[in-house]
Amino acid sequence: MTTEKKERYRFIIMILLSIVVGSTVGIVGSLFHMSVDWVEHSKLSALDYFWPFEHYKWLPYVVSSTVMIFIAIHLVRLVAPEARGSGIQEIEGVLEDKREVNAIRTLFVKFFGGMLSLGSGMAMGREGPTVQIGGTLGQLLAETFHLKKDDLKTLIAAGAGAGLATTFNAPLAGILFVFEEMKKQFKYSYTSVQSVITASIVSTIVLYLIMGNYIDIPIKDLLTPQVYDLWIFVIFGIFFGVFGYIFNILLIAFSTFFANLNSYAFNFIILIIGIGIGLLLWMHPESVGQGYDVIHTTLSGTLPLGMLLLLFVVRFFVTMISYGTGAPGGIFAPMLALGVLFGFAFGIIVQELIPGFAIEPAVFAVVGMSALFSATVRAPLTGIVLVAELTMSFSLLLPLLITSLVATITVSAMGGRPIYTILLEKELEIAKFGRKKSNA
Repeated sequence: MTTEKKERYRFIIMILLSIVVGSTVGIVGSLFHMSVDWVEHSKLSALDYFWPFEHYKWLPYVVSSTVMIFIAIHLVRLVAPEARGSGIQEIEGVLEDKREVNAIRTLFVKFFGGMLSLGSGMAMGREGPTVQIGGTLGQLLAETFHLKKDDLKTLIAAGAGAGLATTFNAPLAGILFVFEEMKKQFKYSYTSVQSVITASIVSTIVLYLIMGNYIDIPIKDLLTPQVYDLWIFVIFGIFFGVFGYIFNILLIAFSTFFANLNSYAFNFIILIIGIGIGLLLWMHPESVGQGYDVIHTTLSGTLPLGMLLLLFVVRFFVTMISYGTGAPGGIFAPMLALGVLFGFAFGIIVQELIPGFAIEPAVFAVVGMSALFSATVRAPLTGIVLVAELTMSFSLLLPLLITSLVATITVSAMGGRPIYTILLEKELEIAKFGRKKSNA
């Protein structure tokens, strides 16, 4: 068989396997999405319906959140440490040959641990687990067919892209995420590129078949800003560049703090965190959780400036604490919520400072989602397309581009680095410390 025929045969095989990966990720990702929603809603409904003691209504919230968080975190610590946190950095580590992942163990812990941590009220998102589940399913399929290393990595990347596409019903963002965020690890070729595209498209089609064609964050039609008002988005981007820089530093600081605790101190603090999240879930559900509820409420325009800023501060620290514990869960959704809260507050302040300013606060809220993603992840095109697909606000592409570009330039000028690059280095450091400790 000639080399040309071998390559053609390999291409056909990889596309067929990418279809299998995309289909599988679409099914498992949809099930994970529905499972998390079921745990969140059934838990709250059950607590309100079956608990008869009105004066102690807070107690089942505290107990259930604490137990769920404790189980989720210890599933990671005892069964699959590679399922810690988002998992996206683990996918990048595998693609760089720096990490090894037990596929079956990781899939189990990420799925069920993610259900528990997200259902408990922790400020984490389902996108990290779904991306890692997708990449791990790609790895499992490649290992089953004993593919060569390059083809194995292609299916891992294809599964990761399909995971993001499934999470947000955003196929183009899933494709761009692999090409932009994983550009250092992804080996570009015609076959690998087409495999990623195929898997993301197929996973989205499967999502449609299971859950329907929905919009995660539907918004009303927003007026496109006039050209002479676009200067404000330069300032807005600078704010988010600085905020993104601070966000990354503190996220690593919180992760380091929890990683350095001994087991007794760690368990005691997890108990306190469970109590705190349970109380917040009881008193003000929008201050915890993935963030979709607070995004919808904010975009409705019903929250005053003071409440927006208070929710922003509370959710910021709950996000830092939640991710720092190592519980399985992502940071995209919490970042989107923070971007919306800060963006809407910024829009209100601008309207008060500049009477007659024509841009609605909701415009800044939508743009803020992309800006924070761009500043922390350093994947501006992915952030722009993701927000456009999430909200169907394609008329805001120019403000999205300006703000995300300025935010990325600002954080780069400050010496900031992509969050998943830093998180991977942190995971490698933790693993190295663990090996030294076990050998001592």
